[in-house]
Amino acid sequence: MLVGRSTKDDEATPSLTGNLYGFVNPVDELGNPAAKSGVSVTLDGANPAATVSTDANGRFEFANLKAGTYNLTYTRPDLGTYRRVSVGHVGGDQPTFAFTSFLTQSSSTRILNPTVSSNSYSGTATLQFSLVNPVMPTGSLYRYQMYVGSTPNVTTETGTLYANTTYGTSSSYASQVLTRASLNAAGLASGRTAYVVVYGVPNTFSSYIDPATGRTVYMGLGVASNTVAFIVP
Repeated sequence: MLVGRSTKDDEATPSLTGNLYGFVNPVDELGNPAAKSGVSVTLDGANPAATVSTDANGRFEFANLKAGTYNLTYTRPDLGTYRRVSVGHVGGDQPTFAFTSFLTQSSSTRILNPTVSSNSYSGTATLQFSLVNPVMPTGSLYRYQMYVGSTPNVTTETGTLYANTTYGTSSSYASQVLTRASLNAAGLASGRTAYVVVYGVPNTFSSYIDPATGRTVYMGLGVASNTVAFIVP
């Protein structure tokens, strides 16, 4: 005869918990080390919501965190915002290392007097503007990013990063050629009005993929220039 016995197989197994930690290395817009303390690190998906601050060594830690996948957001008023997404945390006695992240001070480079001239014969449009930065040492490279789009409200969120790169010049005056082929590849048809906007970029910066939009977000971009309209050659 079988003897009945109690079992706990039908009881919920409690989730593992454990610590998750990481480091933050802030830099100023020239790439020099900045103070590491006081960076707020927020854990998306935690219930209740959790935020900790980095110490003098840039270290932060979340204690007794349930196993799962989390997004971390790093902020400080003098720095750009950075996100690290899909950090897996298994819990248990071994703490999870959430990597070392870099936060960059926003660029103080200002883009002045942008103009664009189009030449349908050569198939190019030439963007010209001046750059001003009160903290840039003499002889340093200016860096900037250009975004193009089909609407006047073109920004980093709505436009296309032209050529997907940054540019440098040792002068306070810049001239950038936009080609018909590259503009067409960005979805801008020849003969139609397009728009361009320029942002100053710090010497050292990082980026992440926004999981909501799939777009690359670049840290530390400065104030946007005026938006300039032009005809795609």
